[in-house]
Amino acid sequence: MLKKSLLALAVTAAAMPAIASDSISGGFWVNHTIGNDDLTEATYGDTNYEALILYIDKTDEESGWTFSSEMRYASGAFTDPANNNTGGHFGFHKAWIGKKFGAGQLTIGKSEVPFGWQSVNFWPGDGMMGGYGDQMDVGVKWSAEFGALSYDVAYFHVDDFGNSTETQDDGGHWGSKATYQKAQTFVGNVAYSVAKDQKVGVSYQNGRLRDLSDDDDMRPYNGDHNAAVAYYEGGFGDLGVKAQYMTTYRDLRGVGGVPQQEVKNDRKAVTVTYTMGDYNFYVDYSNAESKTKDYKDVVGSADSYASGVSYNYGPGWFYLEYLSNDGDIDENGRVENGDDDAWFVTMDYYF
Repeated sequence: MLKKSLLALAVTAAAMPAIASDSISGGFWVNHTIGNDDLTEATYGDTNYEALILYIDKTDEESGWTFSSEMRYASGAFTDPANNNTGGHFGFHKAWIGKKFGAGQLTIGKSEVPFGWQSVNFWPGDGMMGGYGDQMDVGVKWSAEFGALSYDVAYFHVDDFGNSTETQDDGGHWGSKATYQKAQTFVGNVAYSVAKDQKVGVSYQNGRLRDLSDDDDMRPYNGDHNAAVAYYEGGFGDLGVKAQYMTTYRDLRGVGGVPQQEVKNDRKAVTVTYTMGDYNFYVDYSNAESKTKDYKDVVGSADSYASGVSYNYGPGWFYLEYLSNDGDIDENGRVENGDDDAWFVTMDYYF
């Protein structure tokens, strides 16, 4: 799902007095989008997708317990009311409780799925990594480091709270309330620092799909999914380079309301960044290539380019970004045809 819209502001928040919070912070963002049709018709785009964000964070160094949450409100929350747990343009991007044990931490709640890496851009989104980008699922995760080695082992019971299929931010790629929900997913991730600012890693996830259609009131687990990724992250002074190659599989046979097929595709992504003082220049490229048999009404391969620059003005950032897609990833993980070209101007403010 693309994060679309020219201006943005942000609020940061951190913890409630009831839990002896360390901080409460907030932010606001808003965006303006200018598509190719907007330029042709001289409408000059739309300003919308505003959001107020509340951050609550608490860390007790003595006991090792920690809490972290991010709540978003309004149309820029990147959530679909038709498929989320609140029925509106608001919800938790994350909400988890953690406990440190030696070199590791146990995390319970809605937290980041440890799978590959995420894109750098702010508004255009995860491109052809859709469904495996900024994923926040609900479950239990163990993370630890031993010298140059780090790893994560996790079990995510559901994609989001309740029967929501909206993870925030990377939503719209795992069914809907009328079809199915990503569930009972085991995830493993291992990364190794081969040199200073140089890391390689592999991740794997395997889970089930819970049928939410009216075909079966019992809502059984009729589908399966898995994915694997090998990735690299490197820094060379002000230059940053990331690359990853991913394989994905989704078995929809037996799930109501969706194409009865096995969906397979390969994904590739490369991100290059360059920092110059308060400016950060970046390019996110991703590709998805269908490996599904008898693929109909979709395309065999699609590309996404998102380039931009961000400027740190102190309490927040200004972003100028350009997106060009010739396809997309639909809610069933299939590569579909598309044509998105747009400019995004965003501003956020945190306090």
